[in-house]
Amino acid sequence: MAFDLLRDARRRGVLYTLKRNGRTSVAELARRIAAWQSDERDETDPSAVETSLVHAHLPKLSEASVVEYDRESGTVELADGGEELDPLLRCTREREPDLFRATRSSNLHAREVGQ
Repeated sequence: MAFDLLRDARRRGVLYTLKRNGRTSVAELARRIAAWQSDERDETDPSAVETSLVHAHLPKLSEASVVEYDRESGTVELADGGEELDPLLRCTREREPDLFRATRSSNLHAREVGQ
């Protein structure tokens, strides 16, 4: 199950962001992942990323008890079960430093995550 959860780069991006920054809004997760997935030729639309997070990736991570996803407030945070993925996340992080760097908290605002 752990490999299935980490197979998708967007799910890994969610976990990297939550590990570094704690509770985060879905919109902020989408913005960071879209920025990482964009390149010089093609920009990834944050609203498309947000749709995939809301309808596919966050429910999957929530069902696995890795994240706590509050649809009503639009926030996500790590669940206690997320720690089991730490050894695998360390390995994947080394292989995709650009995604890991995109999760930095330099422009994450507390008001965006309802704190």
